[in-house]
Amino acid sequence: MAQILHFTDLQRICAPDGPSPRAVTVRRWADREGIRYKYDRQGGIWTTLDAVNSALGLIDPQHEDVREEDNI
Repeated sequence: MAQILHFTDLQRICAPDGPSPRAVTVRRWADREGIRYKYDRQGGIWTTLDAVNSALGLIDPQHEDVREEDNI
């Protein structure tokens, strides 16, 4: 089972020093880094550790025909 990274986790990864970034900043950062994500009910985003590792090139990306919801 994949580990979920919530919006607050992504804020800390996006900007480890200084104040917490806004939701738009975190989304732009995730897009720039190629991290696949979904929206939560509060307008933030969430993803999985596997999605982050895939964007970093540490693991092979999932096939496009696989729904991310099925992996959780």
